[in-house]
Amino acid sequence: MDIILYNIIIGFVSLIIGYFFGSIPTGIIIGKVFFHRDPRLEGSKNSGGTNVGRLFGKKIGLLCIILDMIKTVIPLIIVWSIIKFSSLNQVLIDNFGSGIWNNGVLYIYLAPLGAMIGHCYPVFAKFNGGKAVATVAGFVLATSWLISVVGILVFFVTLKLKKYVSLGSMITALSCVICAWVFVIIKYCGPVSFANFGMYGWGDYVVAGFEYAGVMTVAACLLVFRHRGNIKRLSHNEESKIKWMN
Repeated sequence: MDIILYNIIIGFVSLIIGYFFGSIPTGIIIGKVFFHRDPRLEGSKNSGGTNVGRLFGKKIGLLCIILDMIKTVIPLIIVWSIIKFSSLNQVLIDNFGSGIWNNGVLYIYLAPLGAMIGHCYPVFAKFNGGKAVATVAGFVLATSWLISVVGILVFFVTLKLKKYVSLGSMITALSCVICAWVFVIIKYCGPVSFANFGMYGWGDYVVAGFEYAGVMTVAACLLVFRHRGNIKRLSHNEESKIKWMN
């Protein structure tokens, strides 16, 4: 029972570390410091990179997106480093190395999940944040180049065909979930080496597994939930289309 409680605490702390990094309101800071405006009061009324770009220019929007992506990567690296280079590593291997927990990798992925939640519901901005697109993208880019390539292709093809950023973001997130679960099947049931599929992780930890696919699924659900207003507008043909891609 002590070991179970111990590991629950580790997972909770990992989520909290990510949450506070994700709660840094990048778009709001940029808007208020450099433009004396709050992006939550204009446009689509959220602090994500898309709305920031519409209000303050494409370069500023891109900067906001990059910073939001970094908010996800930093806690992932911090928790990985703690587990990798501390006594926690040995404890988790001893107790869960032969089970589904995969040497503590679940706790590593809980940190970016916490960052996604913090980005959407930031404690430093009255729980009114972005829509998780940049943070989910940061998580994918930091953990798998192959899923990143698939996601980028799906996003821009959808954007080219439909001209809706929101629709492209949701379809991309769902495609990443499908890829993650396909890789789980390949890892545990496939006849060939998983390394042939171009996946990589942090140190000894591989991304393919139930932990990664599970976190990716939760992240996609969060992203879609945060786009429920966009879904309603899409269903009524009221969503704004981009004009820079023909």
